[in-house]
Amino acid sequence: MGGVMEKILVSALMGVMSPLLGKLTNLIEKEYKEMKGVRKQLEQLRKELMAIDIALNKYAAMENQDTQMKGWIAEVRELAYDMEDIIDLFTYRVDHEPPDNTTTAVKRVIHKTLRKVKKFHHRHKFAKEIKELHVLVNEAYKRQKRYRIDKGASSKLHTKIDPRLPALYVEVEKLVGIEGPSNEIIDWFIREDKEPTRLRKIVSIVGQGGSGKTTLAKQVYEKIKGQFSFSAFLTVSQTPNMNNLLRELLSQIKSNEPMESYSDQQVVDKLRAELKEKRYIVVIDDIWKKSAWETIQCALPKSACASRIITTTRIKSVAEFCCTSNEDFVYQMKQLSKADSENLFLKRTFRAEDECPNHLKGIMTKILHKCDGLPLAIITLASLLADKPKIKEEWERVVNYMDSINEKDNSLEVMDKILSLSYNDLPHHLKNCLLYLSTFLEDHEIDKDILVWRWIAEGFVTTKQGFTLEEVAESYFYELINRSLIQHIQIKPYGEGGCRVHDIVLNFLIFRSTEENFFTKLDGQDLPSSHSRIRRLLVWNKQENARATSQGTLDLSNLRSIDIRHDDGWMMSRLLNLPVLRVLNLEGIALCNSNLDCIVSLFHLRYLGLRRSRIGSLPVQIGKLECLQTLDLSDTPVLELPESIIQLKKLMRLVGNHLILPDGFGNMESLHELGVLCGYRSSINFVNFGKDLQLLRNLRVLRVRFFPEGTSNYHLETRKEALMSSLCKLGGNNLRALYISNHIGSGDCFADSWCPLPRFLQKFVCYSKHSFSTFPKWICPSLSSLTYLDFKVKRMEGGDLRILEDLPALIALYLQVDEVPRDGVMISHGAFQCLERLRFYNRNGPGLVLKGGMPKLEWLSLAFHGGRAQSTYGSLEVSIRQMSSLKYINLIVHVISGNESDIKNFNSVIYEQVRILPHRPEANIKFCSVEPPQQAQKST
Repeated sequence: MGGVMEKILVSALMGVMSPLLGKLTNLIEKEYKEMKGVRKQLEQLRKELMAIDIALNKYAAMENQDTQMKGWIAEVRELAYDMEDIIDLFTYRVDHEPPDNTTTAVKRVIHKTLRKVKKFHHRHKFAKEIKELHVLVNEAYKRQKRYRIDKGASSKLHTKIDPRLPALYVEVEKLVGIEGPSNEIIDWFIREDKEPTRLRKIVSIVGQGGSGKTTLAKQVYEKIKGQFSFSAFLTVSQTPNMNNLLRELLSQIKSNEPMESYSDQQVVDKLRAELKEKRYIVVIDDIWKKSAWETIQCALPKSACASRIITTTRIKSVAEFCCTSNEDFVYQMKQLSKADSENLFLKRTFRAEDECPNHLKGIMTKILHKCDGLPLAIITLASLLADKPKIKEEWERVVNYMDSINEKDNSLEVMDKILSLSYNDLPHHLKNCLLYLSTFLEDHEIDKDILVWRWIAEGFVTTKQGFTLEEVAESYFYELINRSLIQHIQIKPYGEGGCRVHDIVLNFLIFRSTEENFFTKLDGQDLPSSHSRIRRLLVWNKQENARATSQGTLDLSNLRSIDIRHDDGWMMSRLLNLPVLRVLNLEGIALCNSNLDCIVSLFHLRYLGLRRSRIGSLPVQIGKLECLQTLDLSDTPVLELPESIIQLKKLMRLVGNHLILPDGFGNMESLHELGVLCGYRSSINFVNFGKDLQLLRNLRVLRVRFFPEGTSNYHLETRKEALMSSLCKLGGNNLRALYISNHIGSGDCFADSWCPLPRFLQKFVCYSKHSFSTFPKWICPSLSSLTYLDFKVKRMEGGDLRILEDLPALIALYLQVDEVPRDGVMISHGAFQCLERLRFYNRNGPGLVLKGGMPKLEWLSLAFHGGRAQSTYGSLEVSIRQMSSLKYINLIVHVISGNESDIKNFNSVIYEQVRILPHRPEANIKFCSVEPPQQAQKST
């Protein structure tokens, strides 16, 4: 693993070096502009760090370096961390001299002189520290030059054997779980052949490394290539030689063709000439860049001969780029089922149809749980166990290898190499973000908002002109999903959700993070060496671990981040001397209010997470945390916030449950996200509340809740109207998302005119006990950013649906409608071009009919009355047969009690439509019995 390991360390180090160079540059320009001696030292230090950065970039392309290089990388990384800490501390000290509150002129002069002396002292101390670090950096760089790594004498630019190669030659009898996916793709190909157009079609298979993309493509290719005049199978790889690749394609198409004298254009022309008016099948395996596909497709003509192309990639955006026509489709790899996983494991472990011995079944279950349907992981571990004695101790040792952060069995190297291909392809700014995922528990559902704001607090997210830090961080999140490194999940119903990390990927990240000293985890094993500098610390569920850190056994002075969860053994007093702490996460901990007072000394703190902690109030002096960006009070008893909180001018995210803010909270001008606010008790004088709210010009996400609390509804409707008035002001600024929870009284004011229109609004959600009387007046096609709508309305007209159809960016639509017109509602042909999720509930009415279009719709949920749908539309068919992207269908059908024929008829109709859809969507149909009309009237 040597070469792969060191490439990863270098990449992570470059992620540390970039922010350091930026801070050093700012310091030279701001603080030492006129102090030539110190400025010169800083300039020299910057130049040496830039030289190291260049050397690291060269080294990132090399493999198989010696252990001396690994030690040098670790040394430079720690120096980079130390320098950044020193710069942060110095900047804080010179910018935070106490204010001059004296009254006499003499005292003011004395205090002014003392401030100058202190500032000089800080600068002198800083210059001395920088000089010492300068010497250390210089020595480290000289050692690096002595190693002569810049010449790359002992390095190799490419691995000898491609770890993906075995997937091309696996025996058919060893394949498991491949029959269904291969038949699905072949059925799509064959069905399309019968169409009169006979156009070229492309299937792009996308999935994470080791998910079986190449194996699936190869099996489809082998099964059907005999039906084509020409066939070829090409592997592209991360750094393809396109010149050689095109020649390889031509040699497979026409083996006796002399190509030595051909230019690239001549090769492309020759390929097009050979394939024109011919039926061909080509597999392009392992595409990493859009540019590679752009070049290859030039050689593959779009003739009307029903030719077929299969591409495989780990990157979703590349897969979508390959599939540009309506006939093409992206096939997302699925995890193996539990039964297929066990079958594959047994085939590879016992090399026969033997069952697993009883004494090993429990361990096999553990192994398969960790593999979580990933074929590469199952095959690798099964092959490792196949050559070992079938005894419990040996199998347990393999499980320990998987979890170990200190050692890895050599047999697992192929798995690491496959995952390293994806890791090494990441740009530097994403590497630390991915490593940070190793700080979350196995099988943990990671909330997107929590993750991106912690990235920001850690300093992993760099500013980009025209975008907020949150928008940049979110782009990082979706890029990791795009590259199949994390799995997108829905944590909350109908919400954006978050992600989870496959256990095998998590083990890979934990091992790398530990090697690189990215974090230190206390998990019941030996405590880290006293010589180790701990930068990020995780303490989970073990009181002995908490006590070890609380009693001073570990040096925490360099700590940047600490995450303590569900542990009551931590002594909060240890927080008093953590000068560079940026992230403090105390999730699920029992704390008394006085224990938390010590956090106000953490002047560099940017993220304070108290989610699910049992604490009743915040420290009165919370306002001293001037650098705080995120305060998460979700699922805590904290309601009323202290007055000093309005001093947090850098606070960007304040979240909790039913929060009550003090007057003057409009002073927190950096707030981007706020909620959930208590709309009922938020302020005695709601006029002041509205004025404060209007001052939050940067506010992008707002959540407000109106909930009965056993008191009178005094001025409740007035408060809602005042809130709407404030929203009109915010809508003209930066408001992107509005969530209203209205559990008491009417909410019609939120459906009234919104002026000026909220031009940047992307999400509107109104969870309400009562429906809007009419369709919201402010929703119109000019809201070009609106992507998400969720509300209830009493009656919906056809014209209201046309307005929704014309919203250009709508992705998710959740509607509950009490009444529709007598002739029902039908979605027009070609409508909702961007819609991916649709829920339309009209439980006592006929629902709606889909009339084609919606090319991106993946998730559909409908509720309606079956009898009324039959009488209104003449059929129970909901016309899903043209929804080619559908992956999930949920139907709730109300039928008259005892009418089994309707249930049987509807089942037949819907499943016939589902059967012909390309993705074979999961279909859940639920029938709810209702009384006949006469009985319903009597019971009324």
